[in-house]
Amino acid sequence: MIVFLILLLLLVVIPCLRWLPYYSPATKQQHYQSALHMDDTLRIAFIGDSWADWHKKHQCKIPVFISSKAECNVDVYISGISGLTSKQIYLSMFQDDSVRNAIEWGPDYCVVMAGINDADRKMGTGYYKENMRLIIDFLLSNQITPVIIEIPYFNTRRSFQIRNFEGKLQYLLSMAIHFSPIDCVHQYRKAHRELIEEEGWSQRIIYIPESSWAPEGYRDSRNLYDDLQMHLNEKGYEVLDSCIASSILRYKKN
Repeated sequence: MIVFLILLLLLVVIPCLRWLPYYSPATKQQHYQSALHMDDTLRIAFIGDSWADWHKKHQCKIPVFISSKAECNVDVYISGISGLTSKQIYLSMFQDDSVRNAIEWGPDYCVVMAGINDADRKMGTGYYKENMRLIIDFLLSNQITPVIIEIPYFNTRRSFQIRNFEGKLQYLLSMAIHFSPIDCVHQYRKAHRELIEEEGWSQRIIYIPESSWAPEGYRDSRNLYDDLQMHLNEKGYEVLDSCIASSILRYKKN
């Protein structure tokens, strides 16, 4: 009887919990218009989770890399919030003054760092996919070209290990609900590639795969990550900035 109840819990009850509001994607918010500019300055916004937020601590090299190859002024507006999932990032575009200002500023491109916390907390690929759909669709509706950074391979096991007891329980529950392994970044990457194909966005967005700047993720021999292997260090941001700049320049030429 006990075995039966455990199986019932695993096969029926726990999977049903995925429909809780916590695991539900955002709902579409009311549209607002970003500014339009009639000058030659290239404007780039940088929004998202801690990978965007922590970039404030490191000098952004994107303007330097672009200006060295193209004669134009480049302005960058960084506004990230640590700990946000893709749902919270989308909502921050409407509810957080700093992030909303970055969009209303009228950037030509918007770098989006999203999905790390989705994968880390095992929020579900459907959750991530739908929120990314909302983020990209809103940017495109404002004639802003999204620059999507593929979810990087961070040390998911260490991330789990450093959580407190309550945090570990939440992670384990989410893993059970979504039948997710602890190393699940590849599943979220696949979901995003499916989204791009479904929406026909391959020519309208810039998608930067990790293979183009850090093929080995946190195991990269160049030591691009911090000691916890979950965030970039100064050198890591420089490498990423170089890749972003090169990708934008290639997109502008096409």
